[in-house]
Amino acid sequence: MWSFLQHLFDESTLSPHGICLLWRPELIGLHVGSDAVIALAYSSIPFALAVFVSKRPDVQYSWVFWSFAAFILACGMTHVMSIWTLWVPDYALEGAVKVVTAVASISTAIALWLLLPKVLAYPTPAQFQRVDRALSETERQLRILVDGVS
Repeated sequence: MWSFLQHLFDESTLSPHGICLLWRPELIGLHVGSDAVIALAYSSIPFALAVFVSKRPDVQYSWVFWSFAAFILACGMTHVMSIWTLWVPDYALEGAVKVVTAVASISTAIALWLLLPKVLAYPTPAQFQRVDRALSETERQLRILVDGVS
């Protein structure tokens, strides 16, 4: 097993991706710039989700937010690895990051599909408004009755 891992992570016979781009600065810049912006955005979204869930302990199924945070953070790491492998042919590490992203992605997707029927069963805001109006009307009619009796 150890020799397999050593061979897998041996980058001595590999070339960095920059060679495929002929080290052209405009292409390197294009890839680094876009991957960096994507990675920054992907890194900020999980923190926003964490702040939301932390400040709203009443949120039901908060684990979904944490699952999305892990999934999105892992997606961001794939873009960081794309930058890294332009110069360093560390493709086994890049593959390991992709495996983590795949696990986070599929588990989030499965959990979301399993949760969907429960969430769809919740009353809509329009249904709550109708019930609220009906209760208000009932309360108004009760006041009329009580006032008429006394």
